[in-house]
Amino acid sequence: MNRLPRILSAAVLTAFVVVSAQAQAPNNPPGNAPAAPGAGAPGAPGARRGGGPGVESGPGSAYRSPEVNADNSLTFRLLAPNAKSARVITDMPKLGQVTVHGSAGYDMVKGENGIWSYTTPPLTPSYYQYWFIVDGLTTPDPMNTFVRPATGTPGVYKSVVGVPGKEAEFMMFRDVPHGNLTEHHYLNTENKTARRVIVYTPPDYHTSGKSYPVIYLLHGFNDSERGWTQSGMAHHIMDNLIAEGKAVPAIVVMPFGHNVTTSMGKVAEIAYTQKSLGFTPPPAAARGAGRGAAGAPGAGAAPAGAAAAAPAAGGRGGGIGGPTADGWSMEKEILNYVIPYVEKDFRVIKHKDSRAIFGYSMGGGHAASIGFGHP
Repeated sequence: MNRLPRILSAAVLTAFVVVSAQAQAPNNPPGNAPAAPGAGAPGAPGARRGGGPGVESGPGSAYRSPEVNADNSLTFRLLAPNAKSARVITDMPKLGQVTVHGSAGYDMVKGENGIWSYTTPPLTPSYYQYWFIVDGLTTPDPMNTFVRPATGTPGVYKSVVGVPGKEAEFMMFRDVPHGNLTEHHYLNTENKTARRVIVYTPPDYHTSGKSYPVIYLLHGFNDSERGWTQSGMAHHIMDNLIAEGKAVPAIVVMPFGHNVTTSMGKVAEIAYTQKSLGFTPPPAAARGAGRGAAGAPGAGAAPAGAAAAAPAAGGRGGGIGGPTADGWSMEKEILNYVIPYVEKDFRVIKHKDSRAIFGYSMGGGHAASIGFGHP
C-alpha cells in the first residue's frame, strides 16, 4: 500500500496551507533599519491560555507589550517619552488592507508616563507580525523577544505575536511531546557555495531507532527556510498532529530556496545569516546510526497539493525550478544535494512512497516542477 496519502493526510496539508500565507508574508516594512532585537524562542508561554510567543515581557518590566486581552484583541505598547509620533504597522487583515509594506499603520496614543499604546479590535486566533515606526524610524517591539528578519529589507526585523484560540490550536505551542529543530550546512560543490537546511525530527526520533518518511517543504520567493518555523510554525503543527494521531511521525526538511549569487538570494542570505532564533543546538544523536546504503531513485504518485520526489542527476532547463544564468536550479539543489545529505545523515525510509515534496508560492512551483518531473 502506498503510504504517501497516509503521511500527508488532509489534516497535514490543510495545516501547512493555512499558515503558508503568514510564513511567506510580505517582508518589506518601510523606514530605516532598527536596533538589534533581543533573542527569543518561538512557542514561549503566553500571557493568557498559553498564547504562544510574543506576549511575555522580561522579568521586572515596567510594562508589557504586546498583551493579549480577554476578547482576543491585542494591546501594543512602546516606551518612547521623547518621541513626537509612533505608529504600529501590522499584517492583520481585520485592521485594513495589507499592502506589500503591511497595513497603512495605526497611530498610537501617548500616555503621561511616556508609553505609547494602541489596542486592536478582537482578532481571529492566529500568529501575526507587526513593527513600530517611531519618528520615521522602523523598530521591532523591544519588549517582545520573538522577532524574525524581513527578507526583503536586510537589517529590518518584525515582531511576531500569537493570539490563542480554537481555530489556531493546531499551530500553537501545546503541552504535547515536541520534536527537535536543527540547522545544518553543506557545500554545493558545483558553485562552491555554503547552503543551509533546517530539519525537524519527530519527538521519538532519538529513542525509537526507527526510520521515518520525509517531507521536503519549500518556501516562497520573499522568504527563506526559516519562515516555516519563525512564523509558519511548521514544527508546532507537526508536534500537535502527531500527538493527536492525525499524522504519521515524519522528518520535515526545509532547505534554503534561493540562488545566493542572485540579488534576491543575497538579500535573503544577509537577512537570515544574522542571529538565528528558537533553534536547539544540533545534538550528536541527530545524525542517527544504521542508515545503510543509498536509496533507489524514483518517486511515485502524490496526493493533491504535493508531489513525490526522488534523487536524480541534473536539472531540466527553463520554467520554475529550471537553471539560472550560472546553472543553479532548485531542482538540482534538491535532487543532487539535499536528498542525498538527508538520506546519509538521518534515519529515513529510502523509498519513493515515503518521500514527498510540497511548498508555497515559489516553493509550490519548485515542488510541482521537481516532483512531477521525476515520477
